[in-house]
Amino acid sequence: MNPKSAKTFVWAAVISILLGMAVMSPAGSFFLYSLAALSALIPIIFGDRRLRIAGAGILAASIALLAATYPEYDAEMTRYKERADRKSSEGVKPAPLPRQERRAGGER
Repeated sequence: MNPKSAKTFVWAAVISILLGMAVMSPAGSFFLYSLAALSALIPIIFGDRRLRIAGAGILAASIALLAATYPEYDAEMTRYKERADRKSSEGVKPAPLPRQERRAGGER
């Protein structure tokens, strides 16, 4: 693999971690930390010594952030599932029929 490609994956992982810290949604943060972990694997496998060390550090950081974010992510997904179940159990309510306005003068 081209060393520039491995270096690009290191930067992609760093950017994913930084964006994950900025996102307010636990699901969004969880996704970005997962993306960072996957991006860090490429330099570990294909990079030179310096990129492997950087990739290992980024992988460790992203796994630690994933572990810290998972309880919030799980709680958010549980609330989402409960809300979806409530909405689906209510069923579809029929739309009210539109009211017809009468024209002035009784014309039809």
